[in-house]
Amino acid sequence: MNQHPYRVPWLIAAARAFQAAGFPLYAVGGVVRNTLMGLPASDIDLCGPAHPEQVAKFCAGTPVTVVMRAAHFGTVELHISDENGRHMAEYTTFREDSYRCGHKPSLVRFASSPEVDALRRDFSVNALYQRLLPDAAAPSPVLDPTGGLAHLQRGILHTVTDNPDHVFQDDGLRILRAARFQAELGLTPTDALLASAAQYVRLLEEIAKERIRDELARLLLSDSKYPTLKRTIAPVTAGLTTVKAVGAWPFVFGSLAPDDAAIAAMGFYLPPLRMPAVAGKLTLLFCTAQPAALGAWMRRMTFSLHESSAAVAALAALGGLITGELSRMAAVRLGVLPVVNAVAILQALQSAGETCTYALSQGQTFLTDLQNEGLPLSLKALAVNGDDLLPICRTLNVHPMMIGHTLDILWQMAVEGRLPNEREQLLSEAKRLLSEHTNL
Repeated sequence: MNQHPYRVPWLIAAARAFQAAGFPLYAVGGVVRNTLMGLPASDIDLCGPAHPEQVAKFCAGTPVTVVMRAAHFGTVELHISDENGRHMAEYTTFREDSYRCGHKPSLVRFASSPEVDALRRDFSVNALYQRLLPDAAAPSPVLDPTGGLAHLQRGILHTVTDNPDHVFQDDGLRILRAARFQAELGLTPTDALLASAAQYVRLLEEIAKERIRDELARLLLSDSKYPTLKRTIAPVTAGLTTVKAVGAWPFVFGSLAPDDAAIAAMGFYLPPLRMPAVAGKLTLLFCTAQPAALGAWMRRMTFSLHESSAAVAALAALGGLITGELSRMAAVRLGVLPVVNAVAILQALQSAGETCTYALSQGQTFLTDLQNEGLPLSLKALAVNGDDLLPICRTLNVHPMMIGHTLDILWQMAVEGRLPNEREQLLSEAKRLLSEHTNL
């Protein structure tokens, strides 16, 4: 990892263009924080006192191309190409924000200093600034207007203001962001932060479902964000515990109730290959819920059809294993992946201290059965098809509409081991079944 990911040639070129015009250029937020923590940084956010129109003007004729993405909010894109390819960083003018309807600022006033700009941000560890200089080797101290360095050193998460009310009352989504940053960075929220989040939790009602979904998904994936970071509590467990503790649960999950055992098991669960990770974790989180209820909530939260279907199928498999009502045919109809995920969830619950021995044993038996090469896992894998049964229908004067029903019976018999998946024996049984419908 590059020790200073924002001290690279293409950003130095941007710093040179800004300095030539008499303006400083700062890296801010996650990229500064992560560098201090020894973590990788993906997005690079830049800021400074120059207004968008000024940036566009003084970057003309330099290696920096300016795209006016959201200039009314002070945001532009800086595009630079060099021998290593094309690069882009987002630049935002120092500003003050006013909120009236949650999340998006309703009024923006440009500012001239990081001390003012920092107060519009959420958490002190996200309000760290470091100036970019044309000389990459030149010392550049970290500017810390809100105490983020001390909070990082103490391993705590706090807002940019001493009183968190000033942060949460502007944007309810910051409550979920606090839980997510706790999970991702292994930081402990202060008591004042938690108390304020609980006070303003109803502001989550004003946030669009899509934004809540996206923040929740990031929380659920927090265990894979920085896998090398040492934590005392499993990331997802820590974040969800805070969501529950501050009273945000019903505003995120509706009527789906929390399960402490499932929350604790998050640290032991690994989504199987090809299982959408968020869907798999939601299946664990609501392991005692009805599949239809989980599916309905996921649709309301605008999860993709692929994710919703995967979670519903996995929860159906899990519920059948727990109650002992999952038949081999039902398992085949659901598919191998939902059963694999159900077994992974049972293993996680058992590792967290829950007793799942019987259901886990049943699930492993089903997996062994489903991995049997001779077992037809779909109608396509059956040794006969509709074209094979059509001549029989004609001979017996049976309507072709009976073919689909007959194939399904043959499939179930083959899956349950009452009939081998062999062409001749299947055709013989098909004749017997179809003969019962002669002249219908």
